[in-house]
Amino acid sequence: MSKVIQYQKCRCGAVTLFFDNGADSPMFQETLEMVVKEFGIDLSQVEELPQSCCCNHCVNHWGIDLCECGSGCKVGECDCGSHKAHHEFGVKFDSFGAIMKAFSHNFK
Repeated sequence: MSKVIQYQKCRCGAVTLFFDNGADSPMFQETLEMVVKEFGIDLSQVEELPQSCCCNHCVNHWGIDLCECGSGCKVGECDCGSHKAHHEFGVKFDSFGAIMKAFSHNFK
């Protein structure tokens, strides 16, 4: 797995971890606590960026704990029925590819 190199808290309450592979993983605070424990991440050894006033979690509804449909609902609690997250932990999200995929579905 890639190494966490920075993290940033947002005024919305979410925290985003940034990885050395260019990935970012936005998540709720309670998700962060589970991730830190599960993966043994020591945030005291990671650079903390200045607090943000908007992030991908609250603005775009992207995160490892948010539904893949972009509704902003937690995974498994969305009306769309999906149980998949928008982001994979530590994996770089291809936003351009996602936009093209969504755009192409509108013309089928």
